[in-house]
Amino acid sequence: MPDDSTPHDPLDPRQRIEQLEAKVRKLDSHAVKLENEIVRRGIKLSCANVALARAKIAFDETSRARESAVQDIAHDLRTPLTSIKGATQNLLDGVVEPLTPGVREYIEIVHQQADRLVEVVNWLVDAMRLDTGNVDLEGDPVDLAELVERTVRGLSPIASDRGIELSAETTDARVRADAPKLQQVLENLLGNALKFTDRGGRVTVSMSRDGVGHHVRVRDTGIGMDDELIDRIFDRYVRKPSDAQGKGLGLLISREITRKHGGDITVTSRPGEGSEFVVHLPLCD
Repeated sequence: MPDDSTPHDPLDPRQRIEQLEAKVRKLDSHAVKLENEIVRRGIKLSCANVALARAKIAFDETSRARESAVQDIAHDLRTPLTSIKGATQNLLDGVVEPLTPGVREYIEIVHQQADRLVEVVNWLVDAMRLDTGNVDLEGDPVDLAELVERTVRGLSPIASDRGIELSAETTDARVRADAPKLQQVLENLLGNALKFTDRGGRVTVSMSRDGVGHHVRVRDTGIGMDDELIDRIFDRYVRKPSDAQGKGLGLLISREITRKHGGDITVTSRPGEGSEFVVHLPLCD
């Protein structure tokens, strides 16, 4: 008699084959679905890429049109402003006739405001170029120490008039940069330092170098900033609450110019203890 305790397979070989074939058909069905999904998503991705390319073309065309419009407006504004500046300067120089103190005061106001409007126009054009990425920088070797000293000399009369001590300690350094653009950065940082430093304060410029690059430090003993303002100071249109005439673009543009040179600008500050902005520039090749 057979032993019922002996294990045995309830399926015969034919049933096993049928089960395996059913599993293969199920796997084939899943494979087909996956292939169809891949094709569907590929088509969807291709359509998205086409839409993205069209959007980029439209954006570029809009940016070019906007930049062209700003350039035209800037030109139309600069022309009469240049005439106003020239005419008022001639009056101040006594080309026509000597001026009474009262008349001179009003003409000086007109001349100063014309200068301010020219500055606004220049910042507007620079901001537009940064937005569109159309900022062309020269890459010539520049004597960084001489550039710092020249910038400080140019702002010394303003510092003297405001009763602020302005000094610079430079070291021999050469960088590859666009000198006028880099000077614009330094003038903006020094101008801000003088603006927010009270009479009797100090603004100092120093230079250093390490294995990474050159560093230009602009340190002031002014009003300083809290952490919240520091986090936003390089954002568009952000300015100190006490800066009634600022445009909130100077630091943004200065940092973007520095970054296009392969560097950056950092800042440390505390309320009532002044601020320090550091321009970092790569070593000259």
